[in-house]
Amino acid sequence: MKLKRLISAAGAALLAISAIPVNTAFADQPQSVNDILTDGAFEYVNVEGGYKITKCTATIITEIPALRNGVPIVEIGENAFAGFNGITDLTIPDSVKTIGAKAFYGCTSAKTITLPRNIKSIGDGAFVGCTGVESITLPDSLTEVGDNAFRKCDHVKEVKFGDNIAKIGDYAFYECTSLEKLELPASLSEIGELAFGELLSLNEITVGKSENFAVDEGILTSKDKKEIYCAVSTLSGSLTIPEGTAVIKSGAFSAAAAVEEVFLPKSLSTIENGAFSCQFTGELGYCSLLKKVKFSNGLQTIGDNAFAYTSIESLDLPATLTSIGNSAFKGCYALGKVIIPDGVESIGDKAFLACDKLNSVSVPKSVRSIGEEAFGYTVDYTGETNEDGTKAVDIVKKSGFKMSVSSGSEAKKYAKDNDISYTVKDRNLLKMAFIVLCIALLAAAVVFGLVLMSRNRKTATLAQKKIKKIEKEKAEEAAYKTIIDDSKDINNSEK
Repeated sequence: MKLKRLISAAGAALLAISAIPVNTAFADQPQSVNDILTDGAFEYVNVEGGYKITKCTATIITEIPALRNGVPIVEIGENAFAGFNGITDLTIPDSVKTIGAKAFYGCTSAKTITLPRNIKSIGDGAFVGCTGVESITLPDSLTEVGDNAFRKCDHVKEVKFGDNIAKIGDYAFYECTSLEKLELPASLSEIGELAFGELLSLNEITVGKSENFAVDEGILTSKDKKEIYCAVSTLSGSLTIPEGTAVIKSGAFSAAAAVEEVFLPKSLSTIENGAFSCQFTGELGYCSLLKKVKFSNGLQTIGDNAFAYTSIESLDLPATLTSIGNSAFKGCYALGKVIIPDGVESIGDKAFLACDKLNSVSVPKSVRSIGEEAFGYTVDYTGETNEDGTKAVDIVKKSGFKMSVSSGSEAKKYAKDNDISYTVKDRNLLKMAFIVLCIALLAAAVVFGLVLMSRNRKTATLAQKKIKKIEKEKAEEAAYKTIIDDSKDINNSEK
C-alpha cells in the first residue's frame, strides 16, 4: 500500500511539473501575431518573415540583435527607440529590412549609424534630431529616403548615397547645417520639398551621369534648366537667375546667405516655399544679407516663407503676381516700402509679420483674402526659450501702422477687424475723375484748335487780298507800259 501511495504521489508530482511552462529566452511567448513578447531589453511582435522590435526597455544597449530564438529581426517599429540615449554606436543588423517612422527620433547620444545592407525603406522622421552623428552611408539596396528622415542631424558632414536611390523625401536632410558636400547618384529622379534646405555649410554639389539633374556653378537644376533645386552656401554678391528658369524650388537658396541682390528672369513663374529664407544664425534669428530683389513680369506665385528673415529693404512686386504665401516676408526687419500691384488676389497669414520698418501699405481691391496677422503686427521677445532652442515670442500690434484701402474691399475689412488705422481711396472715383479731366482737356484742345483755325483763316484772307492788290497793281503797270510803248511806235512811224 505504501508503495502504491509513493507511486501515485510521484505521478502527481510529474504531472504538476509538466504543467509549469519551460523557461526560454523570452519572459512571455506570443500566443498570436498581435501578442507582445519581451526579453528584458526589447519588446517584439510577430510580423511576416520574423519579429519587429516595437520598444526598447533597456537603459543601455551595445547592439541590436539580428536573431531571437533563431527567428530574425526584420523590422524596427515606429518610435521603437524614440528619445533613447543609451546607445553610442548604432549598428542595425543586416536582417532588418524596414525602419519605421521616428524609430530613432532624438537619439542624441548616437555617434555613428550603420544601416543594414539589405534595407528596403526608411520611414518618415526615422533619425530626426540624431545630433551626434557625423556620417551617414545609405546602402545600394535602398531606393527611397522618407520625409524628414535625417532632419536636424546638424553634425552630419558627409552623406554617401547608394547607387539605386530614386527619391529623397520632403525635408529629408533639412537643417543638416554641417553637411559640406552632396554627391548625388545618377539614379535620383525626385527631390522633395526642402529636402536640402538650410545646408549652411554646403560648398560642393555633384551628380552622376543623370538624366534628370545637372549642376552649373554650384547650383543644382533640372536637366532642362527650368527648375532650380539647391545652391551652395558660397554664393555671394549679385546673383542673376538665367532666362528660361520657370521655378525656384523650395529652399533652393536658403544656404546662400551672402547673396546681396537677385535679378529674376521674365520666364520665372513660381518661387516656392523657403526659396531664399535663412533663419538659423544671427543675433536676431536671421542671417541672409539679401537686400534687393529685381522682380520681372511673369512671376505669379511667391510661396510660404519664400523671403522670410532676409534683409530686403523695399519691394516693387510685378503686375503679374497673384498670390503671396504665408510668412512670405516675415521677419524682414529692414523692409520699409512695399508696392502691392493690382492683380494680387491672396496674401497669406503673417505675410509681413515683424517687418518693423514698414509703417504703411496700400492694398489693392483685387485682394480677396488676407491671412491672420498679415500686416500691422510684430514680435516681442519674452526672454524665454522654446524646447527647440529658439527664442520665445509674443505677437503684438505694431504701433503707428496705417493702411490705404478701397471701399468695400477685403483690405478695409481686415483693417477694421484688426483695429488698424486706414484711409479709403476709391479707385473707381479716381478713375472717373481722371476721365472727366481727360474730357475737359480734350474739349479745351478742341476749342483751342478752332480758335487757331479761325485766326489762320483771317490771316489767310488778308494775305489773299494783299496778293490780289499786288497782282492788280502789276497788271495796271503792265498796261500803262504797253500804252507808252505803242505811243512811241506811232511817233516813230510818222517821222
